[in-house]
Amino acid sequence: MVTARVERLDPDQVLAAAERLVAANGWESLTMAALAADLGVRPPSLYRHVESLDALRRELRSRMLAELSDAVRAAVMGKSGIEGLHALTNAYRSFAQEHSARYLAQGTLTGDEDTRREGRRVGEAGYAVLASFGLTDEELPVATAQLAALVHGFVSLELVQTIDWVADPDAAFDGLIELFAAGIADQVAGKKLAMRKKSGKGTRS
Repeated sequence: MVTARVERLDPDQVLAAAERLVAANGWESLTMAALAADLGVRPPSLYRHVESLDALRRELRSRMLAELSDAVRAAVMGKSGIEGLHALTNAYRSFAQEHSARYLAQGTLTGDEDTRREGRRVGEAGYAVLASFGLTDEELPVATAQLAALVHGFVSLELVQTIDWVADPDAAFDGLIELFAAGIADQVAGKKLAMRKKSGKGTRS
Protein backbone atom coordinates (compact mmCIF):
# COMPACT_ATOMS: atom_id res chain seq x y z
CA MET A 1 0.00 0.00 0.00
CA VAL A 2 1.43 3.37 -1.02
CA THR A 3 1.07 6.18 1.45
CA ALA A 4 0.27 9.77 0.61
CA ARG A 5 3.18 11.73 -0.77
CA VAL A 6 5.43 13.17 1.94
CA GLU A 7 6.57 16.69 1.13
CA ARG A 8 9.33 16.88 3.72
CA LEU A 9 11.11 13.76 4.78
CA ASP A 10 13.25 13.35 7.84
CA PRO A 11 15.42 10.38 8.92
CA ASP A 12 12.92 9.21 11.53
CA GLN A 13 10.16 8.96 8.91
CA VAL A 14 12.41 6.94 6.65
CA LEU A 15 13.41 4.54 9.44
CA ALA A 16 9.82 4.14 10.62
CA ALA A 17 8.66 3.32 7.09
CA ALA A 18 11.53 0.85 6.67
CA GLU A 19 10.56 -0.90 9.90
CA ARG A 20 6.96 -1.16 8.71
CA LEU A 21 8.04 -2.77 5.47
CA VAL A 22 10.24 -5.31 7.21
CA ALA A 23 7.59 -6.12 9.81
CA ALA A 24 4.88 -6.57 7.19
CA ASN A 25 6.74 -8.34 4.40
CA GLY A 26 10.11 -9.54 5.67
CA TRP A 27 13.67 -8.35 5.40
CA GLU A 28 14.00 -8.99 1.68
CA SER A 29 11.14 -6.60 0.99
CA LEU A 30 13.25 -3.65 2.08
CA THR A 31 14.55 -2.00 -1.07
CA MET A 32 15.02 1.67 -1.83
CA ALA A 33 12.34 1.44 -4.51
CA ALA A 34 9.81 -0.15 -2.15
CA LEU A 35 10.64 2.35 0.58
CA ALA A 36 10.26 5.29 -1.79
CA ALA A 37 6.90 3.95 -2.97
CA ASP A 38 5.70 3.57 0.61
CA LEU A 39 6.67 7.15 1.39
CA GLY A 40 5.33 8.52 -1.89
CA VAL A 41 8.64 9.98 -3.04
CA ARG A 42 11.19 9.32 -5.75
CA PRO A 43 14.04 6.94 -4.77
CA PRO A 44 16.77 9.59 -5.19
CA SER A 45 15.07 11.64 -2.45
CA LEU A 46 15.89 8.94 0.08
CA TYR A 47 19.62 9.36 -0.35
CA ARG A 48 19.39 12.74 1.34
CA HIS A 49 18.55 10.87 4.54
CA VAL A 50 20.30 7.48 4.22
CA GLU A 51 23.72 6.69 2.83
CA SER A 52 22.76 3.36 1.30
CA LEU A 53 20.48 0.36 1.72
CA ASP A 54 23.17 -1.39 3.77
CA ALA A 55 23.51 1.65 6.04
CA LEU A 56 19.73 1.69 6.48
CA ARG A 57 19.72 -1.98 7.41
CA ARG A 58 22.49 -1.45 9.95
CA GLU A 59 20.53 1.41 11.50
CA LEU A 60 17.40 -0.74 11.72
CA ARG A 61 19.38 -3.47 13.46
CA SER A 62 20.81 -0.98 15.96
CA ARG A 63 17.31 0.32 16.70
CA MET A 64 16.01 -3.21 17.17
CA LEU A 65 18.84 -4.09 19.55
CA ALA A 66 18.28 -0.86 21.50
CA GLU A 67 14.60 -1.77 21.95
CA LEU A 68 15.54 -5.31 22.93
CA SER A 69 18.06 -4.10 25.51
CA ASP A 70 15.49 -1.72 26.99
CA ALA A 71 12.96 -4.56 27.23
CA VAL A 72 15.23 -7.04 28.99
CA ARG A 73 16.75 -4.45 31.32
CA ALA A 74 13.28 -3.34 32.41
CA ALA A 75 12.20 -6.95 32.90
CA VAL A 76 15.00 -7.82 35.34
CA MET A 77 14.77 -4.67 37.42
CA GLY A 78 14.73 -5.69 41.09
CA LYS A 79 14.89 -9.42 40.29
CA SER A 80 17.65 -11.96 40.88
CA GLY A 81 18.33 -15.68 40.83
CA ILE A 82 16.00 -17.97 38.92
CA GLU A 83 13.22 -15.35 38.99
CA GLY A 84 15.51 -12.86 37.30
CA LEU A 85 16.75 -15.43 34.79
CA HIS A 86 13.21 -16.32 33.72
CA ALA A 87 12.28 -12.63 33.54
CA LEU A 88 15.31 -11.91 31.35
CA THR A 89 14.87 -14.80 28.96
CA ASN A 90 11.08 -14.48 28.70
CA ALA A 91 11.41 -10.79 27.87
CA TYR A 92 13.98 -11.61 25.22
CA ARG A 93 11.81 -14.32 23.68
CA SER A 94 8.66 -12.19 23.80
CA PHE A 95 10.41 -9.33 22.04
CA ALA A 96 11.71 -11.65 19.32
CA GLN A 97 8.23 -13.12 18.80
CA GLU A 98 6.63 -9.69 18.56
CA HIS A 99 9.26 -8.39 16.13
CA SER A 100 10.17 -11.64 14.38
CA ALA A 101 11.17 -10.23 10.98
CA ARG A 102 13.31 -7.50 12.50
CA TYR A 103 14.86 -9.93 14.99
CA LEU A 104 15.77 -12.56 12.42
CA ALA A 105 17.18 -9.88 10.10
CA GLN A 106 19.89 -8.95 12.58
CA GLY A 107 21.63 -12.26 12.00
CA THR A 108 22.21 -11.52 8.32
CA LEU A 109 24.56 -8.57 8.88
CA THR A 110 28.09 -8.42 10.22
CA GLY A 111 28.66 -6.62 13.50
CA ASP A 112 29.68 -3.00 13.86
CA GLU A 113 30.36 -0.72 16.80
CA ASP A 114 26.70 0.32 17.16
CA THR A 115 25.48 -3.25 17.37
CA ARG A 116 28.29 -4.19 19.74
CA ARG A 117 27.31 -1.30 22.01
CA GLU A 118 23.66 -2.34 22.12
CA GLY A 119 24.68 -5.97 22.50
CA ARG A 120 26.70 -5.00 25.56
CA ARG A 121 23.61 -3.36 27.05
CA VAL A 122 21.72 -6.63 26.66
CA GLY A 123 24.71 -8.43 28.14
CA GLU A 124 24.73 -6.14 31.16
CA ALA A 125 21.29 -7.41 32.11
CA GLY A 126 22.60 -10.96 31.83
CA TYR A 127 25.64 -10.09 33.94
CA ALA A 128 23.45 -8.69 36.70
CA VAL A 129 21.23 -11.76 36.86
CA LEU A 130 24.01 -14.32 36.57
CA ALA A 131 26.09 -12.54 39.20
CA SER A 132 23.24 -13.13 41.63
CA PHE A 133 23.89 -16.88 41.26
CA GLY A 134 27.35 -16.38 42.70
CA LEU A 135 29.46 -16.26 39.54
CA THR A 136 32.61 -14.19 39.69
CA ASP A 137 33.56 -11.31 37.41
CA GLU A 138 35.91 -13.67 35.58
CA GLU A 139 33.17 -16.27 35.01
CA LEU A 140 30.42 -13.88 33.90
CA PRO A 141 31.57 -13.23 30.29
CA VAL A 142 31.56 -16.93 29.39
CA ALA A 143 28.30 -17.67 31.21
CA THR A 144 26.58 -14.71 29.56
CA ALA A 145 27.79 -15.81 26.11
CA GLN A 146 26.52 -19.33 26.80
CA LEU A 147 23.13 -18.00 27.87
CA ALA A 148 22.91 -15.76 24.80
CA ALA A 149 23.69 -18.69 22.49
CA LEU A 150 21.13 -20.86 24.26
CA VAL A 151 18.30 -18.34 24.10
CA HIS A 152 19.08 -17.03 20.62
CA GLY A 153 19.32 -20.57 19.29
CA PHE A 154 15.95 -21.64 20.68
CA VAL A 155 14.21 -18.43 19.68
CA SER A 156 15.60 -18.48 16.15
CA LEU A 157 14.61 -22.11 15.59
CA GLU A 158 11.16 -21.35 16.95
CA LEU A 159 10.65 -18.31 14.71
CA VAL A 160 11.57 -20.16 11.53
CA GLN A 161 9.33 -23.07 12.61
CA THR A 162 12.19 -25.56 12.67
CA ILE A 163 10.97 -26.99 15.98
CA ASP A 164 7.22 -26.66 15.40
CA TRP A 165 6.91 -30.35 16.27
CA VAL A 166 7.44 -29.43 19.94
CA ALA A 167 3.99 -29.73 21.53
CA ASP A 168 4.56 -27.13 24.26
CA PRO A 169 7.29 -24.65 23.29
CA ASP A 170 6.71 -22.55 26.40
CA ALA A 171 7.39 -25.51 28.67
CA ALA A 172 10.38 -26.53 26.54
CA PHE A 173 11.86 -23.05 26.77
CA ASP A 174 11.29 -22.79 30.52
CA GLY A 175 12.81 -26.23 31.00
CA LEU A 176 15.88 -25.22 29.02
CA ILE A 177 16.38 -22.19 31.24
CA GLU A 178 15.93 -24.33 34.35
CA LEU A 179 18.62 -26.72 33.08
CA PHE A 180 20.98 -23.82 32.48
CA ALA A 181 20.30 -22.45 35.97
CA ALA A 182 20.92 -25.87 37.50
CA GLY A 183 24.24 -26.08 35.67
CA ILE A 184 25.27 -22.66 37.00
CA ALA A 185 24.23 -23.66 40.53
CA ASP A 186 26.30 -26.86 40.28
CA GLN A 187 29.29 -24.87 39.04
CA VAL A 188 29.06 -22.45 41.96
CA ALA A 189 28.53 -25.26 44.48
CA GLY A 190 31.49 -27.19 43.11
CA LYS A 191 33.69 -24.11 43.33
CA LYS A 192 32.68 -23.54 46.96
CA LEU A 193 33.37 -27.17 47.84
CA ALA A 194 36.79 -27.02 46.22
CA MET A 195 37.62 -23.89 48.19
CA ARG A 196 36.54 -25.54 51.44
CA LYS A 197 38.69 -28.58 50.74
CA LYS A 198 41.64 -26.41 49.84
CA SER A 199 41.31 -24.55 53.12
CA GLY A 200 41.05 -27.81 55.09
CA LYS A 201 37.40 -27.36 55.94
CA GLY A 202 35.99 -30.08 53.71
CA THR A 203 33.71 -32.68 55.28
CA ARG A 204 35.21 -35.97 56.36
CA SER A 205 33.82 -39.22 55.16
